[in-house]
This record gives sequence, C-alpha cells and structure tokens, in this order.
Amino acid sequence: MSLLEAKGIKKIYKTRFGGVSVEALKNVSFTVERGEYVAIMGESGSGKTTLLNILAALDRPTEGTVILEGTDLGTIRDRDIARFRRDNLGFVFQDFNLLDTFSLEDNIYLPLVLAGKKPDEMKKALAPIAEALGIGDILKKYPYEVSGGQKQRAAVARALITDPRIILADEPTGALDSKSSDELLGLFQKVNRMGQTILMVTHSAKAASNASRVLFIKDGTVFHQIYRGEATDRQLYQKISDTLTLLAQGGDRK
Repeated sequence: MSLLEAKGIKKIYKTRFGGVSVEALKNVSFTVERGEYVAIMGESGSGKTTLLNILAALDRPTEGTVILEGTDLGTIRDRDIARFRRDNLGFVFQDFNLLDTFSLEDNIYLPLVLAGKKPDEMKKALAPIAEALGIGDILKKYPYEVSGGQKQRAAVARALITDPRIILADEPTGALDSKSSDELLGLFQKVNRMGQTILMVTHSAKAASNASRVLFIKDGTVFHQIYRGEATDRQLYQKISDTLTLLAQGGDRK
C-alpha cells in the first residue's frame, strides 16, 4: 500500500457572494511511496500550492480523497485535525516560521511540547537530528542571530523531530542564497536516504533535480511526471527544464 494516495482531487473556490467559481484543481490523482522524494512543479496559478494545502490537511477538497497510510483525511474531525498534522506530518516553509522569542532549540522542541513530551524525551529525540544537520553548536541562539541557511536547518530539525510519516516542503529554498540552497538540498537528500519520505513544492528546477520523481501540474491537473531512474542530477535538471519549456509554450505532454 502506498504511503500517500490522492484520488480525484478537485477544488473549487467561489467568490464571497457565490457569483464566480474558480476551479483550482480539476482531477488530480497520484501516489507517493514510502521513502520517495517527490517534487511538484508548475507555473504560478497552476494549483500546486492548493494541492499541498489539501495534502497537509490545511484545506479540504471539493471532491476526492487524500489517504495517508490508510487514514482518509476527510474523515478526521475538525477538533482532531491539528493533532493529526502534528503527529504525522512535518512542515518546512519558505519563510522558516520560527518564533524570534524562542531559541532555535525551543523552536525545534515546540511540536513535542504541544504533544506533552517530557524534557528528557525531547533532548533524546533532538540529539541525533542536531548531529545529522550540523546545528548542535547553535541551538541556544535565536533566529535573528543566525543565517537564513541555519534557520532553515532548524526548521528541518523541527519537521523531523516528531518522526513524521512525510515531510511537506513549500518552496524551502525560496528565501535562501545559492550556497544555503545547496546545503539544504544536500540535507534533504541525506534525510531521504535515511528513509524519510519528502514531498516538495518548488519553482526551482535545480531543487527539483534532487528528487527521485517530479510531478508537473498544469491548469489544475497532473500534466506530466519524470522519474529519475539512473539519471544524474544534471541529466534530471535538463529533463525538468525541457518540460518546463514545454509547459510555458502551451505544448502537450511528451
């Protein structure tokens, strides 16, 4: 059984008075296997962010279902949805979403604090993650005292500390310089090799070329997908670039 299944996802937004309907997603279906690293790409307005929000249980589809390891997200009660996200999903955002009044360590601990974990449990959970991400020496610092790349490492640690079934990343390199972007993408590949499933929305062909599969969204549907296979990052980057050019020109899938 696949880890994540999206079946016939449709999302329609209506204006305040219901006069105009906008179909953000038309009929999106795909699966994500355990241990996969999947990138979702598409032009602005293609529906990829709407799709990510639905997969993250931050929004509900108009039609269709999302199933995470056997649980239909549509059956989860509103009062239980926040706990479900905390226990099963890890999030990495473009703008880090760190609290400036908390140290990096306390920011990372926050999901465990909300889950009622004890201090000794939290320290035990953080130790191997901090070592793997190379942030052990900056944990006591505050977000305003570190670089963008270090903030994003802390954000990745926060996403990992609950041992999530899947990490959902929304433009994780968008606010980083090229060096920090490369470091973050290297970290993603590292944690993916350790067995962590990742689904990332990105505009960056370079970021997507680190994934094992790339889904392209166009006009609210899955337009095309590319599997890495034996391709190098450079070869996958070229395939992604060619597909993006095709998308921009309004062509049909290859």
